[in-house]
Formats: sequence, structure tokens, C-alpha cells
Amino acid sequence: MQLVINKDEYHIPSKWNEVSLRKYQLFMSTYKDDVSDGEKQLHLLSCFTGANPELIADIPKKLLNKASAILAELVETKPSEDLAVHFEINNIEYGFHPNLSNLKLKEFVDLDNALTDSWQNMHKIMGILYRPITKRKKDKYNIEDYDFISASKRAELFRDAMSVEIVNGAAAFFLSIAIDYMRITQAYSNLDRRTRREHIRQTKKHLAKRMDGTA
Repeated sequence: MQLVINKDEYHIPSKWNEVSLRKYQLFMSTYKDDVSDGEKQLHLLSCFTGANPELIADIPKKLLNKASAILAELVETKPSEDLAVHFEINNIEYGFHPNLSNLKLKEFVDLDNALTDSWQNMHKIMGILYRPITKRKKDKYNIEDYDFISASKRAELFRDAMSVEIVNGAAAFFLSIAIDYMRITQAYSNLDRRTRREHIRQTKKHLAKRMDGTA
């Protein structure tokens, strides 16, 4: 459905593959439960269409209800948890990390830090887990070596180019394996550097066992 406001068209998504990560992050970070249903309706429409709430408030109630009904049905639907092993953006093919048990220390630390607020940092997590494919042979492939600067630039690209559908599949796969070991606690953050490094090494061992199905 297209919502027309002052001759400008705004798409009303009906599937999660039509919602960008940035729009979902905005929705999650600004949602308030202690407001009226009408305010929640405006907030949902504004976040998922990019339209100004003041403009949305001026459209006919009948049209507003129709658009809101489509989004209400969408948010009640759970995004797919199927992992997208690879996808393409601007003619560049990105592949999910082919072997999480071989994460390097710097990759692991940056993932660990991002998991302190997983959804608001999800673009950073995706920028680490998905990288340009450098070599492919049938179903097997290699990805670009990890670099923080490249990952940060890629993360910003992914905020607009990745859909919630792709993100949720990757997050479900990754977090189901790693979240038990990688969540930072206050006690962990107070450890000295040497102890933190040892904790990370032990966590990597646990992760490797989970990936191999031996734990």
C-alpha cells in the first residue's frame, strides 16, 4: 500500500523484508508504552514509513486506520529465523561468517561489546558477521579478513540496505549459539585486562564446542 501525503508517497510495508534495520531500530528505541493508542499508531506509521508524525496526523482517519491495520498485522508476525547465508548489495556479495568457532580475538571482543545492547548495535553485529566474499567454490566461500574500520563503514551501509528479515535470521542463528557466553555483566566489566582476555579465551572454547555440537 502507498500512503499519499501532500503528493508524496510513503510505502506501507506488509512484510519484514520491506522494513530496513534502521527503521526498526528507530521504532525500538523510541517506542513508549505509556501513551495513548493514537500516539502509538502515529509512532508506528512514522517509524516504518519515514513520514513526519505531524503530516500523518492530518490524513483522513479512514486511511490512517487502513494503513495502521497493515502495520499492526505485520508487527504481530514473527520475522523468519532462516539464515541468509549470503546476499548482494550494490553488486557486492556478502557472506555470513563461515566458521564462528574460528573467530579471532578482535572480532570476538567487538561482538562482545556490541551485545551490550544487541538491537541498537545490530548493524555493528551484522557488519562483523557479514563480509564481502573473496573466494567461492560451489557452496563454500571465504570472506574478507576482519578490520574494524571496514566493519564500521559496512555497518552503516547495512542499516539501510539490510531488511529485518535478513537481520533476524542472522541474529537468531548467532545469538542462539553465543548469547549465553558473550553477554557482558557488571562483574565482567570490572575485571582487569588480563582476566578479561582469559575470560574471552574460555568463551571462545565454549563457542567452538557449541558450533561443533560437542557441548
